[in-house]
Amino acid sequence: MATIRDLSEADILLYRDLQQDLDQETPFMLFEPGEAPADAAFWEARLKPFLTEPRHHFWVAEDQGQLVGFLRLVGNRPRRLQHTALVVMGIRQSYWGQGLGTRLMETAIDWAKEQGLSRLELTVVADNWRALALYLKMGFQVEGFRRRSLRMADGTYREEYSMAKLLGKGVSS
Repeated sequence: MATIRDLSEADILLYRDLQQDLDQETPFMLFEPGEAPADAAFWEARLKPFLTEPRHHFWVAEDQGQLVGFLRLVGNRPRRLQHTALVVMGIRQSYWGQGLGTRLMETAIDWAKEQGLSRLELTVVADNWRALALYLKMGFQVEGFRRRSLRMADGTYREEYSMAKLLGKGVSS
């Protein structure tokens, strides 16, 4: 069973490898295969805010020394948006259906509540049924439908749902 823990500086290249593998495994991640640079400096710069900014947080799931999943919350700087965070998650296909997504999401929701956040947001590719089912199970609601939001390498378009979960007093969570 995978262990969920905070990202550390020692994980940067392990995370790069995970992200590149996810980009190959599934069409549901943002980057196309090979699109993200492999150099360490790119990944250090990309992940540094998660190690230094209190509005952001990043968890990794590790199994037998290998990163098998992640969930990151991207907070906002403007005061009017500081109650919100964007959720981004990815899990290796070999770990799908084992409850890891639920565990990552529960960890993030608990942390968000402790931080006083009252809204989590995400987008999900409309035909990513596994992820959509997870988000609905975790209390996220569809707030919108984004037509032609992603253009694939073959020129076709994909749609996404915009979803959010409200946290805090008086809100079922």
